[in-house]
Amino acid sequence: MNAKLKTTLILSFLIWGFLTAAYASGTSSSSWNMSESQNKQVVSFYDQGVEATKNGNYQTAKMLFEQALNEDSSNPDIYNMLAHAQLKLGMIDESLETYKKALQLRPKFPEAREYLGEAYIQAALRELDTLRSYGQDGVEQAEDLEKEIKKATGH
Repeated sequence: MNAKLKTTLILSFLIWGFLTAAYASGTSSSSWNMSESQNKQVVSFYDQGVEATKNGNYQTAKMLFEQALNEDSSNPDIYNMLAHAQLKLGMIDESLETYKKALQLRPKFPEAREYLGEAYIQAALRELDTLRSYGQDGVEQAEDLEKEIKKATGH
């Protein structure tokens, strides 16, 4: 199932759940209309962000996912995609935190777990580069880190 269809189905289910809850609690239709509008806006920002990601426009994608989060800060899919855009922009530390937020909201989230692992690998490689940039002052630590990376990857 493609991501756009999956997102549409999830949001449709959420809207249906909201309608059911609103009807059961006697919530007025005017407050429902506002939520429906917000949900449509979230879907629009999210879908545009996914499209920007597919086109390699990570800065645009990041801004769109941030806008989607302004409307719905409890959506782990949005956090996951925002973290992906952040990682592609070299914002490793920010992406680590954002992936963690996605996993707080949905602990069993295979894609976010995979991408979090990839972000940690990039963070380790960044630290290795930093140690190497120290010249002689970082040689021993760079060698130790490189050994640990190789050991972790079976090389």
